[in-house]
Formats: sequence, structure tokens, C-alpha cells
Amino acid sequence: MKESHLGKALSRRLIHSYKNIDIPASFVQLEDASSLKQMVFRVDSPDHQIYIVAHNLISANVACRRGLVQDTCWMLDRLDANDNKEKRLIIISDHWIDRSAASKSIPSWWLGHQPIHLPEFIAQGVKLVDSPNSLAVDLQADCRLHDGMHRIFHPFHRHRDGLPLFKYLLLSAVYPLSND
Repeated sequence: MKESHLGKALSRRLIHSYKNIDIPASFVQLEDASSLKQMVFRVDSPDHQIYIVAHNLISANVACRRGLVQDTCWMLDRLDANDNKEKRLIIISDHWIDRSAASKSIPSWWLGHQPIHLPEFIAQGVKLVDSPNSLAVDLQADCRLHDGMHRIFHPFHRHRDGLPLFKYLLLSAVYPLSND
């Protein structure tokens, strides 16, 4: 899925959820910057602002991972500090695991440890490897973010047996943002 579609789809889904409970909300794409690798969106409601960094990990290499962290830092520099709304950051990404060691280390990098479903990955022919670092540590070191919740989802299921397709990852991280 393209980054712009992933970010817009999540933004629209949040707007729809707000409307279902009669809360007005809107979303905007933050300014486009040539140094920005991905689009960043902000969802506004009367009491909340949700910033969305959508990043497609087409490649699992270090440059792509650094790009996600840099885009997140870029977004943090553009927080709307003139209001006291509760602010959250959602980082969302997806990745198809390939045969490279970098790709097989994405779950470990994202979560900071191997996923609990390691035997299921192995049963589907995916032998995960440990990452020497983690997204949470990178975000804390570069962007001063902490207390995030990182998750991996497997939204696709195989037709033959209905089991989740472990080669496809939908990745999310949610962080509270302070009003400092």
C-alpha cells in the first residue's frame, strides 16, 4: 500500500469514527517538504489532535528505517503548540517480509523483541532474526519520544486454512505527545 493511501485511509477512518459519536473532526496533510520521505497528516477534533506518520517499509534497510525516524522528528518540530488539546502520534507502516536478513528483522526492530507468534512465523517458512536496535530506542534517542505502544497485526488470512499470513505485517506505534 502506498504511504499516502495508508495515511489517508487511517485519517479518514478516524474521522468516520469521530462522526459516529457526533464529534466534529477534520484532517489535513502537513506541509510537503522535499526532505520528507512520507506524508504526515493531522486529525483535529475539539479536544484532540492525532498526528499520523505513515511509512511504507518497502525496503527494510537502515536508510528506510532512518527515514521513518527522521520523518517522525520532522513532524514533532511542527506540532501545533498554540492549543492545549490532547495530542497523540500514530506511526503506521506495512511490510512484506522477503528473504533478506534486514526484512526478517523488522518485527524485532518494531517491537524491541521477537513476536510471541514465533512458531507460527516458522511454520509459514519465515525465520525471523533479531535486530541490533529497536524503533523505540531510535525514537527516544532522536526524537525524545517514550511510553509508546508498538504492535504488529496480520490482517490477511490464507484461503486454504484461514490462518493469518505472517509474511505481511501491518505495524503500528502510538505515543502520547506532551504540550511542552
